[in-house]
Amino acid sequence: MKRLIILWTLLISFTVQAGLMEDSLKYLSSDALEGRRAGSTANATATDYVADQLKNLGLEAFAGSYLQDFTIFTGMSKFGDNTLRISGDAFTKFEPVAFSSSGDLVSKDLIFVGFGISIPKKDPKITYDDYQGLDVEGKIVVLMTGDPGVGNAQSPFRDPDYINYRTLIYKLKNAEQKGAVGVIILNDPLSLIDPNTEADPTFNSRDGGGDRFALLAGKAKNKWFNDLSKTSLLDLQKKIASSSKPASFAIGKTADLSVHMKRNTGRVSNVVGFLKGTDPDLSREVIVLGAHFDHLGMGGQSSMDPSNDPKIHNGADDNASGTAMLLHLAEKLSKKKMKRSVLFAFFNAEEIGLLGSKHLVSMWSRYEADYGKMYGMLNFDMVGRFQTEVALMGLATAHEWNDVLSTVTNRSIPIRTKKDAVGSSDHASFINADVPSLFYTTGAHSDYHRSTDDFEKIDLKSMGKIADHAEELVGKIAGEAVALTFDPDSRNGSGSGRNRGYGAHLGCVPEFGQSDDIVGVLCVRTTPGSPAEAAGVLGGDILVQIGDIEIKTIYDLAFALKFYRAGDKIELAWKRGRTIIKKEITLARSSRGDDKNNHHSCHHVEIY
Repeated sequence: MKRLIILWTLLISFTVQAGLMEDSLKYLSSDALEGRRAGSTANATATDYVADQLKNLGLEAFAGSYLQDFTIFTGMSKFGDNTLRISGDAFTKFEPVAFSSSGDLVSKDLIFVGFGISIPKKDPKITYDDYQGLDVEGKIVVLMTGDPGVGNAQSPFRDPDYINYRTLIYKLKNAEQKGAVGVIILNDPLSLIDPNTEADPTFNSRDGGGDRFALLAGKAKNKWFNDLSKTSLLDLQKKIASSSKPASFAIGKTADLSVHMKRNTGRVSNVVGFLKGTDPDLSREVIVLGAHFDHLGMGGQSSMDPSNDPKIHNGADDNASGTAMLLHLAEKLSKKKMKRSVLFAFFNAEEIGLLGSKHLVSMWSRYEADYGKMYGMLNFDMVGRFQTEVALMGLATAHEWNDVLSTVTNRSIPIRTKKDAVGSSDHASFINADVPSLFYTTGAHSDYHRSTDDFEKIDLKSMGKIADHAEELVGKIAGEAVALTFDPDSRNGSGSGRNRGYGAHLGCVPEFGQSDDIVGVLCVRTTPGSPAEAAGVLGGDILVQIGDIEIKTIYDLAFALKFYRAGDKIELAWKRGRTIIKKEITLARSSRGDDKNNHHSCHHVEIY
């Protein structure tokens, strides 16, 4: 009889878990929600759905509402002329890139600059400059995507340290630094399936998050260049690949170029629900349980689908799974009496820069008088595809996490704890605000950021076990008087997905998605022992100059840290209030490397 009771209890437990958790996951990852892209109508539908669930569970509104609104960049839109033509000739197929400024260029000389790459002269491995010997001041440069390593397996450009030179952001900034006023981008022919059937260029309105370079830029077809230059772009690429030397030249033609776009923004919302603690003192220590509910919509730049064709990206694991698990935890915990308060936070716009979690963190000072301080944070992101173990990351963020976790008795699923909290998900926003944070994830898989991340592949049974572990852990930290002491050294292991290829280290952690009113890069904090810390840069300062490079956007910072090398002595300038402070510094060597096994999104890169 006792065994029957136990089996019945387990059956009931899983049935409850498979109720709201399964239903919400199935709905949020359905085609009807069209991938929940931040700023879309479908995302607003998902927002209302999650808010309704919190109301139905009886959770309190937070700061007077279940919604926490903020503004995001939604895309560039074209207007007027967006054209390219050889002066006095017919127009060609052309689309602007969203990084471009708006304006008109008339009768500007055209210069072919290969891949548009200039390796610093101090580089120990490669000597290469597509601009060498050319004057491009006030002219339009024509360049290819890719780098000289395409078509040459032995090329030094195959070294991952040089991957940054392939990026459009680098190429546009380099052209801007060289004085070019326009850039025409061509697909490198060796990367095309069939160079003879190249598709027309397309316009991606969301590239770059609305930041723009001080030049006009857009895409054209290889045939335009071949007809214009009376040569073959494919032959030129093969020549560069085989020789590892530039093949740049003045085309001998002039062009008219027009680009006209405007930046659009929209309002989106986090969804928040509050469960007040029972202890008069401990209830003012708030545990934040978080998960993001937005995804990629129809794909776009962040999609990893083999095809660029628009398809609904349902994001069942990323992150309908975390959203559903958090709703399930809200259902379970709302029935308990706990000493500390719990905030259930469903973040929006994670996929475009952790914007929702950053907004909540940045607004907390306004809530502190009424609610108290943030005690700790648990993040649930991609928890639906259990393989061999669950990763629980971030133990280094508080000295006490190990002791607390040792008291959790649930052992129904293998959990591997990790000190670091790497991975570009919402816990990073809290760690940067000195809040002890843990991150639950079952890790990346072959459907990550693909249209194949569907409900049918979710392991609901394992999700129930993960939720049971998290429920017990929350019960421990919400019901006991233990303090969590944040370890500032742990911040060096959190944040964005890692990327090799930035040669110099400054030590200012930038604010991604900063206000449009800021000209420069807002420094959130400095890393211990860094050149920026030694120079006296503080959190809240705005970087405006690194050496000879003016810093207006995050892309300028990335370019500067690639342009200069470790050991270079340069002048750093930053703004504090209305005062400009300047100091000579010596750049350090970047020690960050890849960690391909950790959950990551492709929209964040450590560049500081």
